Amino acid sequence: MTTNNVVYTKKPQEARTNRHGLRVTVRVLFLTIFAWIITPNSPAQQNSVRFIDVNGETIAETPIQSQGEQIYLSVDAVRQVFDPVMTDQYNHPRKRLILKTKDQQIRLQMGHPTVGIDPSGLTHTLPTPPIIIAQQPMLPVAFFTQILPDFYNLEALYNPSLQRVQLRPKDTWAPAVIGNSPNWAIIIDPGHGGENDRGCESSTGLLEKDIVLALAKRLQRMSEEQGIKVYLTRQTDTKKTHFERIQVAKRNQGQLFLSLHCNASFSPHEKGIKIYLNNPKGQLRFPSNAQAALTGQRLKPLAQANFLKQSQDFAHALQTELNFLTEAPVELTELPLIALSEAYMPAVVLELGYLSNVEDLEKLSESEYIAGIAQAIVRAFQRHISAINPPVQSTELEQEQ
Repeated sequence: MTTNNVVYTKKPQEARTNRHGLRVTVRVLFLTIFAWIITPNSPAQQNSVRFIDVNGETIAETPIQSQGEQIYLSVDAVRQVFDPVMTDQYNHPRKRLILKTKDQQIRLQMGHPTVGIDPSGLTHTLPTPPIIIAQQPMLPVAFFTQILPDFYNLEALYNPSLQRVQLRPKDTWAPAVIGNSPNWAIIIDPGHGGENDRGCESSTGLLEKDIVLALAKRLQRMSEEQGIKVYLTRQTDTKKTHFERIQVAKRNQGQLFLSLHCNASFSPHEKGIKIYLNNPKGQLRFPSNAQAALTGQRLKPLAQANFLKQSQDFAHALQTELNFLTEAPVELTELPLIALSEAYMPAVVLELGYLSNVEDLEKLSESEYIAGIAQAIVRAFQRHISAINPPVQSTELEQEQ
């Protein structure tokens, strides 16, 4: 190397030292990269399945073994999650496993998908058979999501991308019976619409107005299958004013208002689902109340704060259900929101994700992910309705009769 016309020559001993230092540096760099790759906290590696209850609380976290794309759990996971007194018998030569639980026997044959139940004689077929790993019988995750829940009157939701299983009592949210009013309804407001109000736009040309309208229609169909009446503020790609949207809610006596949107940011790192509530110190307004007008009663000022507690309750239900789908918890924020002004009912804005973020855009482009979002929202509707209209027990019905 030459600097200011002065030639600097390394001595042989110095050169050897530097080469040795270079080898050490390369070795350290290699070990660092290797450690980063194998670290258990790496998002690409899932080494356990987390079982949670209906409120998202952890029941158990059990280690898993992977064979190709299939996930397997040990027999002991049955005791950890479902039944601590469950017993098992394994016949090594014949590769047969018997689990004794709830006065019944579950018979499994390693390498075969058929599951036998005694004494009922019923059989079930697993999509993936149990197998032997390290000389131990291992059960596919489908056994924990499709077979075992029936024994304990449970239903299971499985999120394979996050290795998360939610267990909840069957019929937790039964089809809704909304008091004595046939007009009880949920209003779903797909934001934006029309040629001049397309909302956010992704780099791939995906438009906010199209995403939220498609989701709203799916929600309407799924909700009504569960006995929940839903009205949309727009059915097509048309522009609707804020006044027109609120009129839909008032005309149909809406009891819950959900506004759907997508997000965008100058930062490509901003991502995730967001839930917003109107600020409790919102401006006082005068609602349109036909009954009060007919009876000559003086109109009373009504603030969004009147519905804040109910809005918070629904928002928390929505947050709990959506958290099942997300790696990071869904954020819930209270702000002054024009979109919810004059909506005199519990009201929430749901931002589905950032079209400016690569990960969110990929998810929002997948019909399977949108279907999962829709299912979570419908479950939140059922939670909300069940909370304000508790199911009438059969004993109560008999007393009334």
